[in-house]
Amino acid sequence: MVLVPSRFARHLSILAGWPRRVAALLCLALALLSALISHAPAASGHTASVVVTAKPLRPGTVLRATDLAAARWPDALVPAAAVLRFSAALGHTVGAAMTRGEPLTAARLLDTGISAALDPGQVALTISLAGGSQAAILQAGALVDLYAAGADSALVDGQPLPGGTASRRLGTSVRILAVLPAAGAGALDGDGSSLVIAADRSTAARLADRPAGHFLASLVPPS
Repeated sequence: MVLVPSRFARHLSILAGWPRRVAALLCLALALLSALISHAPAASGHTASVVVTAKPLRPGTVLRATDLAAARWPDALVPAAAVLRFSAALGHTVGAAMTRGEPLTAARLLDTGISAALDPGQVALTISLAGGSQAAILQAGALVDLYAAGADSALVDGQPLPGGTASRRLGTSVRILAVLPAAGAGALDGDGSSLVIAADRSTAARLADRPAGHFLASLVPPS
């Protein structure tokens, strides 16, 4: 048996542990490098400035400068028809609820998105609901049947409603383009909410015979 002085034994034990320490340090360095690369933006990627919402917006909001912000998005992620300049959004009306940081597109603006949503032969019009609680179950894209609601003396197609009839269907499977909340004090309980709808011209003419605020809407189950 060869006896090794204790001083040399300690040095040998320290040297024997170095390979493990070096391997551990190399693994840690590689992990840090990988994390930095994965979180760093691609230097060669191009970005574009898009207009996003600076805060949550309700349907019917008329856009002001305080509602908007600019953000840099990679070109591949910029939505189609994205709004790129503040001047193209200011003064326009939002047709649907939007969350903070959501990119603004032409389809979100009532005066640009609505015309694109119309089929040939259709027109867009706004109607007021008879009861504010109806708006709670309605959303853009839904199909509804529309009924006249109110006094028997109201006109439909230029003729008075039949005696004893409280309502009559005026439109079938009409598509909602936007739900606009009430403005003013009634907005708290939903009273006075309006619908922007797409309808053929004959349906639009029937609806025009009704006074404002005399419509009931019932959801049509998806086919």
